[in-house]
Amino acid sequence: MPPEAPGDLAELPLRGFGTLKIQTSVLDHGQSRYVIRGPHIRGTLVVVSSTPHGGPVLPTAVRIRFGDGLDDLSWSAPRSDEPVVRGVRLHGFTDTINPRTVSRRDHFLASDAVVRRDNGSTRRIPDGARALTEAVVVAVVKHWYRRSDRADLVRAAARSSATDQVRYEERQIGRLEAELQTVRDDRAAARRRISQVAGLVRRRQPTVQPPVSEAVRLPFVGRDGAPMGTLTVREREVGVLPGRVVYEVEGGRVRGTFTVGPDLYDRSQAIPRGIYISYGRPKDGFWSRESTDEPSINGVELSGGWSHGGRTHDITPTSPDYLPAQIRLSPTTSTSAPDATSRRASAVLRALALHYLSRPDEEALRIAAGKQRAGVTRAAAQEKLSRLRRREAVLAYRLRQHRVRKQRYLALLAGDGAYGPGLLVELPPLRRALGLAV
Repeated sequence: MPPEAPGDLAELPLRGFGTLKIQTSVLDHGQSRYVIRGPHIRGTLVVVSSTPHGGPVLPTAVRIRFGDGLDDLSWSAPRSDEPVVRGVRLHGFTDTINPRTVSRRDHFLASDAVVRRDNGSTRRIPDGARALTEAVVVAVVKHWYRRSDRADLVRAAARSSATDQVRYEERQIGRLEAELQTVRDDRAAARRRISQVAGLVRRRQPTVQPPVSEAVRLPFVGRDGAPMGTLTVREREVGVLPGRVVYEVEGGRVRGTFTVGPDLYDRSQAIPRGIYISYGRPKDGFWSRESTDEPSINGVELSGGWSHGGRTHDITPTSPDYLPAQIRLSPTTSTSAPDATSRRASAVLRALALHYLSRPDEEALRIAAGKQRAGVTRAAAQEKLSRLRRREAVLAYRLRQHRVRKQRYLALLAGDGAYGPGLLVELPPLRRALGLAV
């Protein structure tokens, strides 16, 4: 049978605890007051529909507040007629409760439900009082769920929070619109990159100059501009490793091989920019941990390399001031070189980078490197494009959700008549909306 009309007295059975007498009344904003009396319990509970941001437009869950009143007090402030259970006064409120399935196993008395002492301090609800409180809360929530005016209470609660919810939805719409535009710009850039790679593959390879037999003498300086010596540099290979030049270097306490070319780890462009210098010549034809003829500087054999992505206009004889210099300990581990060796190695790397960048066939070398890695670049761009398409679909779906929700809240503010059946139709689940397998 439906419960008694609001305001009437009623009795609710409490399994294991006797009978609870209640008197209900309706407060503003869809809240319901329950004045309760029973064995070892008396006071007031208020049933509040839960209206969190992003939750259902018409709320489906509730919380129980201990004590009377609508005023928006802080959690620590006491309320009038807070329930007294087995001699202890309850304070706070329950966790969110699903009234359709509520039971004492739900553990809804969490950290926000406590015992309040007269001096204002709080403590955990004792086990005996907790068991009785759980039984009372379950009975009250079930009674509320069977109320004949529950739909009106839910709608009133939704309307009372609608203005705040509209502001929240507008913030989400603005955020998603900006993110969606960014994703669409990234998609356009990925499509351009795929087209650029296709054009690069068809492009005729410009001529790369063969190795020059004569040695070149390169002065190199420290980060303070102080001279550190002169390097004798010979070209051993040009373009054997596409886009790269292998130099033999001697002088200034430096001896060994360096490989210089574009930064092949930068896949943001079809024709790679930047620069990468490897200590030695990579064994597998790519930048790797294993190189032959690794150079020694100050008598210390170095490994690894220096990657400088993007534009190279900031490379000068004195800058960047401190560049990588590692000593190999094992095939997979290394440690930093001494400071003096690192400073000299940095000066050598800067000098070799500027020497490479001054080549008349620098762009031809970069085009050769881009052609070599065209397949990898195209695959990376296509994979990124697929990810962006999926991301765009998800964002567009969520944006539509928030726009629909905003309209529903505006309809609530305009009155019941504007909240028509069309606004009650739910959007399909995300996976089904995107055509994904469930």
